[in-house]
Amino acid sequence: MASPSKRIIAVIGATGTQGGSVTWTFLSLPNWHVRCLTRNPASEAAQALASLGAEVVQADLGDLSSLSRAFSNANAIFLNTDFWTVFRPTMASGKNEVESGKLAYEAEVTNGKNAAIAAAGVSTLERLVYSALGPMEKASNGKFKTYHWAGKSSIVEYIENEQPELAKKSSIIYLGAYNTNPFVAPKRNPQTGEYGFVLPFSKETRFPIVDPIEATGPFVRALVEDEAPGTKLLAYNESSYLDFGSVVDIWTGVTGKNISFVQTTAEALHAMTGIPLEILLGGAYLGEFDYCAGVEGIIEPHQLKNKVQTKSFEQWLKEGGLKNMNI
Repeated sequence: MASPSKRIIAVIGATGTQGGSVTWTFLSLPNWHVRCLTRNPASEAAQALASLGAEVVQADLGDLSSLSRAFSNANAIFLNTDFWTVFRPTMASGKNEVESGKLAYEAEVTNGKNAAIAAAGVSTLERLVYSALGPMEKASNGKFKTYHWAGKSSIVEYIENEQPELAKKSSIIYLGAYNTNPFVAPKRNPQTGEYGFVLPFSKETRFPIVDPIEATGPFVRALVEDEAPGTKLLAYNESSYLDFGSVVDIWTGVTGKNISFVQTTAEALHAMTGIPLEILLGGAYLGEFDYCAGVEGIIEPHQLKNKVQTKSFEQWLKEGGLKNMNI
């Protein structure tokens, strides 16, 4: 149980990448008690969190009553909804990409609404931080749409429009592209042995890169402890809002290899690799629109009241990230 002298943060998805980072960060803060929500408290990952001092409770985003119990007396909540846990197995079961996307979208939006409804009923709540993506379809005037982006932006709209009192206590974090994202790692051509990128955008395309394991927790802490509610933060690592030409140059410098770059279309890359358009259209969108296009009043890391220390993408590669990318 939490000490009366400590504030409580409830972390949804604590055994995942983002939630794990938030958990580890707040466990290191003496004035916080961390409550990890999980569907299976007996799992190895959940027990590992308990051994670090976290309170582990059973809750399911599909079960509103379990969320209400788990949020009891919380001062802060971190919410991250998951599209891929429905999309990938649904695709594997034989459904087509559109059907899979719709089912995953509906599940994610339902889960996000459930969490918002439960959070709105917590009288002690001071801050909800939701991990989102921008309104792709709206920002592109309908030219681009993916269910993954649409689900998260729909949850933001629901909080802002349908839960006005909760919205007054909410902040949104927009994490940049993960540093382990396949888009930012060159692939080896098995015929030539050479490395290169084949992507649905140009070298001039700019996007933010973030280490979600290192950075999510510290950025969320800043939103909870330092910033006013309503803050919208585009979160990325130091010196890592890059055009892709710079990404290629960084890879060349770190590996000593000649890294090639070829621009193609999302459709051609889909036909070549089988990678779902649900993923590839995100890249095509970023080739024409800013990462957080359509999000009003967003701030970037340098505008935070207290600086969050992070490693640049280049530094991360040099200090061990290269091994994680199998290059």
